[in-house]
Amino acid sequence: MAKEIVALSADEKKLFIEIARVMSAYEEDVAKKWEALVKVRIGLKKSDRAIKNFREAVWLFLTSLSDGEFDAYFKRIEEKGADFAKTKEQYENLILSFYLYEEATFRFLQEYFAGRIHIVLTSLDYLYHNVIAILARAYFRELERDREKFITILAHDLRNTLMGIMGFSNIIIEDIQKGQMSKEEEMTFLTAINSNAKRMQNLIDSMLNYGKLKSGKFEPNITDFDLLEVTRNVALALLPEANKYNVSIRINGHDWSDMSAQPSIMISADKGLIIRAVGNYISNAVKYAKKVVSLSVEQREEDILISVTDDGPGISPSDINLIFEDYYQAKGGKPGTGLGLPSVRMIAGLHSGKAWVESNLGAGSTFFLRLPKKVQR
Repeated sequence: MAKEIVALSADEKKLFIEIARVMSAYEEDVAKKWEALVKVRIGLKKSDRAIKNFREAVWLFLTSLSDGEFDAYFKRIEEKGADFAKTKEQYENLILSFYLYEEATFRFLQEYFAGRIHIVLTSLDYLYHNVIAILARAYFRELERDREKFITILAHDLRNTLMGIMGFSNIIIEDIQKGQMSKEEEMTFLTAINSNAKRMQNLIDSMLNYGKLKSGKFEPNITDFDLLEVTRNVALALLPEANKYNVSIRINGHDWSDMSAQPSIMISADKGLIIRAVGNYISNAVKYAKKVVSLSVEQREEDILISVTDDGPGISPSDINLIFEDYYQAKGGKPGTGLGLPSVRMIAGLHSGKAWVESNLGAGSTFFLRLPKKVQR
């Protein structure tokens, strides 16, 4: 069971019970003040999932401590820390939300505890020290589990690919030594080796590119280009992968090869990043589609909307809110690094756009990427 990191005295615990009971009467007023502070300082809206999660955490103070349930309080805080890591809430925002709660309650505390306000604030600082330490421990423990899971998946993929290269190369060596290999067989095995080597390169590139995006130091290279042409070229590059799954690719209702009559759709964006985002969407859709992947590039008044639809099994409600999170692997999902969709999300953010998915079980999925027509250079 989670315990306080810094020991709380009996007098402090008694004071916290009193504070929690007093603040319960002002819960709605404090909530409005706190949400206003969060909106300004952190930039979150009331509708954001993070607001709900943060509010649940700080309101544990009222629901547990008013009954003196300190052990239960710290245990639930620890559970919240793990939950925040699973839903990828920013750690800095989580900690700031607690300090903003203290700021939101200050006026009410000052009114009730006028003669003891210094003692009250000092005691609350000790409590928040405990809360933040427990949250941090649970939060980063859960993140470490995520990293270990990702490393295991990546190592498994690299090992399988490397074993393929070694296996095919051993066959070539043995058959050449025996003089039993025809040129046609040699070409078949060399092609397989080349394909496996490219897969290894793609896995490593995926990690490196994601690392650049994740660093927060990546500066987009904004140029003007025809988005429809780029989308067609990406679809063409992924055609061998689609053929492997017996899946066809259509763009704006046309076969990928029949796009000559389509008017250009110009955009100002980082061409390399958009190629990667569209490629990740198509590659993901191809893996799950039964027969067809349909792309749409729609020019609207204020922005451009790209959508990629598959006729696959769809996404469960429990997975849909986590599908864009780092390393996330849906139950029963196809193998991968878990970095493709998070990369799309970050690419959208770098362009002041948005990435999301709409899906129903048994009815396929549509992944969207909304981009402004012009991004500030």
